[in-house]
Amino acid sequence: MPIHSHIIRSLASVIRNEEHQHSLILIQGMPQVGKTTLAKEVFSDLNYVDLNDIYPRNLALSQPKDFFAVYGKRLIVDSIQNAPELLQFLPSDEDRKIILVGYLPGELKKKLLHDGALKTYTLLPISQREYARKDPEPLGITPVPVRISYPQPGFFDVIRNGFLPRQNLSQSISSFYEGWLARFFAQHVRDVLHAYKETLFFSFMKVLALHNMQELNHSKFAKEAGISYATAIYWTEFLLESGVLLEVPSMQLPERRQVKRSKLCYADTGLLAFLLGCASGDELYSHRSYFGMLAGFTASEIFKNYAAMGQTAPLFFYRDTAHKHVDLSLKTDKGWLPIGFISQKAATMKDTIRNVDVLIKIAGPCLDIVFVSDGTLAVESTSYPIVAATLL
Repeated sequence: MPIHSHIIRSLASVIRNEEHQHSLILIQGMPQVGKTTLAKEVFSDLNYVDLNDIYPRNLALSQPKDFFAVYGKRLIVDSIQNAPELLQFLPSDEDRKIILVGYLPGELKKKLLHDGALKTYTLLPISQREYARKDPEPLGITPVPVRISYPQPGFFDVIRNGFLPRQNLSQSISSFYEGWLARFFAQHVRDVLHAYKETLFFSFMKVLALHNMQELNHSKFAKEAGISYATAIYWTEFLLESGVLLEVPSMQLPERRQVKRSKLCYADTGLLAFLLGCASGDELYSHRSYFGMLAGFTASEIFKNYAAMGQTAPLFFYRDTAHKHVDLSLKTDKGWLPIGFISQKAATMKDTIRNVDVLIKIAGPCLDIVFVSDGTLAVESTSYPIVAATLL
């Protein structure tokens, strides 16, 4: 079932509770995720200007000093990625209220955050809990009871449908994501990134989809996409900044030699499945990259639940040079919470437990492993919690 456009976003109440503390706010996230709708809903008393429109965009680029004199100091500025130079000319009045919608170059955002001038909120695709009209309950915040639950039939279609809001529920999934990509290329890849070789960029996105939730290897991915190493780095950074990709860092514990590269996953599984050409749930499950889709789905749902509370998920993975691997692990107040998978396409429970034993020895306190199930493998009994992927 496609996600319709009238889902209540949990982040709205978080921003309302905190917005009086900040005069400059950035609402970031992947294109068409609902950022503008959220900003207009929460800040309905502010004026609105969109830098996709010709006149304000030209003014922002040609006469940035005059921009806020024309549009005011209590303002929603949409599509800020089109003119990040505006941030050099922000009004300094104490009663200013500037809401930026879109994304900023990484170094500029880091500087603003370091200076304490900016508060950021990340709006991710709609979570399963939001769709069910439930409050967010991030893994690692409350204990997970020891019980076994499996997804209902249709889980693979849940992944394939994706979690972006859409107006027309009769529109096919493939048509929706074709339209998403067309708009993404027109408004972001060409205008912001200034990349005009759309075929190469699309090929690179497909390569990243094939390697969803694998360690980032710019050299390998560049070769597969037919682009240069430097271009692969540049395009990856852009996809991360624009919210299309999410990053899962390596734990990098000092006691053992580990990989330093992060894993990347697509923020929306529907886009991921479309890039991989999965036209049905059966095709998705039989795809050679299915486990990456399952792991990425789990990671994205964890990210969504934390982001819905205005927080960043403390989500990592572990892999050392002895090939011990823990797919996902959350850093909690009580220690690390390892996450494994119950699936015919995943490592066995025995192997997962063995790998986590290594983590326990070197990482300090660890909670019991939580296994996420896709419903393809049944377990008669276990002392570990098994959570249906659809209950994340």
